Amino acid sequence: MSDRETRDFITPGNHTVVLRTYLTGREANELKAIMFGALKVNMDDAQSGKVGVGEVPASFLIEQEHKALGFLVVSVDGETNAPVDKLLEFPAAEYEAVVKEVNKIQNPTTPEK
Repeated sequence: MSDRETRDFITPGNHTVVLRTYLTGREANELKAIMFGALKVNMDDAQSGKVGVGEVPASFLIEQEHKALGFLVVSVDGETNAPVDKLLEFPAAEYEAVVKEVNKIQNPTTPEK
């Protein structure tokens, strides 16, 4: 796979996190699979057109977040070995700042070039 464009993100605590600038289609599908794997659909309801979502465990959100970080975080303070684990050791506000940036990449508000 070719190298993707990256950009630096400086956290409020002055840590440098290198992020990939986009998800690949394969990565986006893997993130969707986590969500859809958590959904339960009654086939009788689906056939009648009454599809409702109930009792979805919210834990899939954490799994999705961790997977997205794994796809997009290249390094933390120059360390490329297990950068997501390094992020998990940061204070919560630092970690959340990185998650917010990753969410912007996952859900861009402007079209990609």
